[in-house]
Amino acid sequence: MQYNAALRDQVSVRHLDIVDTARMFAAIDMSVADAEITVWHAKYSYGLWRPVTAIGLADTDGNSATSPDPSWVPMITTPPYPEYPSGYNAFNSTVTHGLATLFQTRHLQLTLTSTAVPGIERHYDRVGALLQDVVDARVWEGIHFRTADTAAKNIGDRLAAWTINRYFQPVHGDDEPSR
Repeated sequence: MQYNAALRDQVSVRHLDIVDTARMFAAIDMSVADAEITVWHAKYSYGLWRPVTAIGLADTDGNSATSPDPSWVPMITTPPYPEYPSGYNAFNSTVTHGLATLFQTRHLQLTLTSTAVPGIERHYDRVGALLQDVVDARVWEGIHFRTADTAAKNIGDRLAAWTINRYFQPVHGDDEPSR
């Protein structure tokens, strides 16, 4: 919902016609579907523990340089499935890199409305700023290790580039979509 609202906003921001609008939604939504399939396959292939478990049981990880902190708790409720890779980061990265690829720009002009805090909006002009905010947020919330977030960010980048460069090409003869 959050990202489809942002995509609808892109129609106005970039003055897209109906064909380029349909192309944008198809390209982004199909790329995101592929990203999420990839993430969920990896989550259950690797089955890595989340920080809430790892920090409390650090004395059982085989690394003498770590020690447990049984009183540590994450900022939000820990999801009940494996940690690696981050689904939200893969989703965000696929949308972000997909838009950058489709519109051949790193200037996003993207507004996201929070699903966690009513009435809060964040505006992003740069791809890198949005990507970094999401990686940091998931670590700070305590539900991911940074490795899971950066790996997912890279998955989204590669997947969006592969998908959009092979499918969903303009059919009206233009080399670039409407802006």
